[in-house]
Amino acid sequence: MAFYLIATAVIIVQLMLVSLAVTRDMFGSITHQPLCKFFFNALADAILLLAPYWALRRRRRLYALVVLWLVAVWGFAQIVYYTSYHDLMPFSSFLMVGNMSPTLFHSVMGTISKRALVALLLPLVAHAAAWLMSRKGLVEKAPNRHWWLMVASLVVYVVMRLVITTSIYLTNRQNYDDLHDAFVSRYTRLGGRHRNYVMHNGATPYALYCFYTAIDLGGPSREDIEQATAFVDGQCPHYTDNPYATTISRPNLIFIMVESLNAWAVNLDIDGRPVTPTLNALAADTAANIVCLNMLSQAKNGRSSDGKFIYQTGLLPLLDKSVAVEFSNRSFPSLAKTLKARGYKTVEMCGDEAGLWNVEGMSRAYGFDTLYHAPELHEQLEACDYLIDKVVMDFAASYLPRQQQPFMAQLFTGVMHSPYDGQWRIPTWISSSKQYTPAVRNYLEKTHYFDTQLGIFLHRLKLCGLYDHSVVVIASDHNEWVDDDPAGRPAISRDGNECVLLVLNAARGKNVAGPIGQVDVFPTLLDVMGLNAYSRWKGLGHSILRFDVTSVATSPDELQGLSSMQRQQAQAWSVNEVLIHANHFPAR
Repeated sequence: MAFYLIATAVIIVQLMLVSLAVTRDMFGSITHQPLCKFFFNALADAILLLAPYWALRRRRRLYALVVLWLVAVWGFAQIVYYTSYHDLMPFSSFLMVGNMSPTLFHSVMGTISKRALVALLLPLVAHAAAWLMSRKGLVEKAPNRHWWLMVASLVVYVVMRLVITTSIYLTNRQNYDDLHDAFVSRYTRLGGRHRNYVMHNGATPYALYCFYTAIDLGGPSREDIEQATAFVDGQCPHYTDNPYATTISRPNLIFIMVESLNAWAVNLDIDGRPVTPTLNALAADTAANIVCLNMLSQAKNGRSSDGKFIYQTGLLPLLDKSVAVEFSNRSFPSLAKTLKARGYKTVEMCGDEAGLWNVEGMSRAYGFDTLYHAPELHEQLEACDYLIDKVVMDFAASYLPRQQQPFMAQLFTGVMHSPYDGQWRIPTWISSSKQYTPAVRNYLEKTHYFDTQLGIFLHRLKLCGLYDHSVVVIASDHNEWVDDDPAGRPAISRDGNECVLLVLNAARGKNVAGPIGQVDVFPTLLDVMGLNAYSRWKGLGHSILRFDVTSVATSPDELQGLSSMQRQQAQAWSVNEVLIHANHFPAR
């Protein structure tokens, strides 16, 4: 019994550490109410996880130690993951072996905290207790099985879950129709984020939810498919006119997707000097460019791959899986396919490995003719992997002038990827400044470096004559927190979720106040490129040239801004899940 109690205490502490690691952002400050909820959730989880302990004889302690280490690895991974992504990592992401890369390794090493190490090493307490008990002869070699204790543990777990959820219902009756609705809402819906589910319901219900949703039960029901189809037919626009198209005849499309570009970095001065002079100048020219510094990230667990997916397809990412990893064999509409229907050549360029977020598989799914990635750029990247943006843009500046026009080229940068714990290898005046925290200054060094390379790339496009015959899009793949404390970093808002969207050489420049979502980019580019007659699918968003978009649903339960579109924007998430799982779009 003594070892069981020690193991239970260790699991509770491990799960509480995960809860506390994500609580400041969620609640602002720790109060007795979240602490009590976290404790009882963790206690219930520990009782369930250790229930089989009582049914074993010779391997009882081994089982407990295995459980402790599994919880430790899960807790360590979640704390590290949350530091960069501000959500918890779903169980399916633990199986993404293809994402193992130097980029991931460096990111993890730069985000390990003391709390994460404590969570990982806590099982050593149980090992020490087991050793001491063995030394003192307190260990039974073949203890009796206590089936009744295992059954009692399961009963106690169920009772605790009932009590916890019922108390929440009684406290927040206004949010539920009845007690049954409270249970269904809390345990069968992920809602906005994985962290919300775990914080409210505990780790074991979350694990059961993930395992259940991972089982292929034949896809969406006929009713779900009919409702999704009705939404697409009735709510999504189907116009075919092109009054907002650029005046350039059959323009090239050069789409530069920028890793972790925060809107608050644009127009920011450090000690009186601009961090992003190139972006500043582009954002100031609203006569020729579409400018929005209030585009909110809608990327989820697929992170950069989600951003690429949203821009290319006009669809939203999945809430519990990565589309790039799980559904690359599905058929999707895309900008690349629409342009190919007009005789465009399409090429994608990035410095990532082919297996990272399934870059190669998704490039085929989007319809790109050619992909240049790490193997093709190996020699340059091996010599200076931290200068990936220079390598990719130098390659593009040399490659594109030799290609048949019109073309679509998608470039993906990488310099601004986390971590931000070490000083930039080519320091400027930013590193010497006393403004902001060291992590923010290092991030801004990387941002300044990207901005410099962008300026050189655009200049080279002008010299070879491509710039005046191209629409150039610069968009963040997602935002990046950089520093958890808003006081330690510059920000447009407390959350710092704003991303950058610039569309250069548009027929009609526009300064868009927003907020808009990433899903609004696809229909906007159909307008700018004059592609509406070639694509019946306009995406789940709205063109910011046709509509006054002032709200965005960053998840089904998280709405920002205010407009009459909000209900449709929130509903689009559930429709999106059905469209992807049902393989709604015909192969092209």
